[in-house]
Amino acid sequence: MERVEIACARRHYAYLLRCADGSYYAGYTVDPPRRLGAHEQGRASRYTRGRGPHRLVAVWRCPTRRAALALERVLKRLSHAAKRRLASGRPIGQVASGARGLGARRQTTR
Repeated sequence: MERVEIACARRHYAYLLRCADGSYYAGYTVDPPRRLGAHEQGRASRYTRGRGPHRLVAVWRCPTRRAALALERVLKRLSHAAKRRLASGRPIGQVASGARGLGARRQTTR
């Protein structure tokens, strides 16, 4: 009997994390809760190590890995004030024109 493997559609996310010192960190992941745990344990990023506790303030689900990585680059280039506006709930298209056309949809955060 032939075994058929079905490729699982992987979900891709770009996220905005708020550190305890008030700074923001933008990243990419396929599992936001697990990635937050890695940040908390100091294993996810050198920048966030020692800046905890952390909080996910915005998460966007993207249709492709390429779109999620492009959105991450857009987020990293934003000013602190623009990241603060996104964290408060502003639509990404109003804050970052470079994000338009990437197909990102904001997800709810805890």
